[in-house]
Amino acid sequence: MIDISNCYTTKEAAEVLGKSAVTIGHYIRIGKLKPVEDIWGGHRGYLFEKAKVEQLKEEQEKMKPLGMMTGEASDYLKVSRAVILSYLQEGLIPYQKELWRNREVTIIEKNDLDLFQEQHKERLIEDRLKQRTFYDRKNNYAFYQRFSSSTINEARLICKSNGIWGFLLMDSGNEVSYEEGIYKYELSPDYSLSFGKRTGTPGYAKLSLPLNLSLSRQFFDLLYQQFDLSNVYMEFSYEENNVTIYLKDALFNMVENAEGITHFLESKMIEGEVAGNAAQIRIESSEKSLSIHLPTNIKKKIKQLAEERGTTMQEISKKIILDYFK
Repeated sequence: MIDISNCYTTKEAAEVLGKSAVTIGHYIRIGKLKPVEDIWGGHRGYLFEKAKVEQLKEEQEKMKPLGMMTGEASDYLKVSRAVILSYLQEGLIPYQKELWRNREVTIIEKNDLDLFQEQHKERLIEDRLKQRTFYDRKNNYAFYQRFSSSTINEARLICKSNGIWGFLLMDSGNEVSYEEGIYKYELSPDYSLSFGKRTGTPGYAKLSLPLNLSLSRQFFDLLYQQFDLSNVYMEFSYEENNVTIYLKDALFNMVENAEGITHFLESKMIEGEVAGNAAQIRIESSEKSLSIHLPTNIKKKIKQLAEERGTTMQEISKKIILDYFK
């Protein structure tokens, strides 16, 4: 009799191989995958030996061209595939076309992606900002926003890596679905959010906050109540229960425990500066505007270089100055 624990179903085999169930059926017809025989008929549908499925996966991986395809590159840079394609069309990232599984695919080297991140950091953050996976603009709620009800003192809105929203009940530490939180526990937001307008100040301050600390939650509430979300971007590390926040220059007023939160933010600041007093906190990017006058011929050369590299005159000028002081 078959040991089902050593077998994959059609659905499971498709997930392991990154294919559809239709493709698995095709593999059976051409002999690439052979179902095991269930002589007792105790399982509906096909079963496949795990070892055979995983062996096929290894073989397919070996055949894959070196480098990243556009989908993998988009995951690596944390932007959509459409954004990656726009970078390629603008000539910002080198790529090559290769034949794989009888079709032409785009292959990008990891080193070229790393170089792009270094040279176009500001552009990359701007494009990530437009995605705002931490914020649902339609429903006007955001990651770790505080909710409560007559029976729940504090709940935090969370979004898992699969994109599904839910709630973390802080008193018990239990997680419940979004629907359960809204309809069973009657949770509602403790404050409203403002999307607002983008600011033109240069650069971003960068903070890395552990989600299990009360001071992190205090800062989230402060941020959401006094700052426009159009000027915020967040990246999550679900394994480490940590969030990295990028934000434009911000001033928070009438802050309770301002000195305690300021000291906490200082210890969590990766880029930028934070200062505070008894009731106020100021967060600023380490980048400042600099106005200079240049001869026309120099400006033309900077403009030409910017057009060739598909970036702005400001980015070219900044790189020249940074390279000089390095």
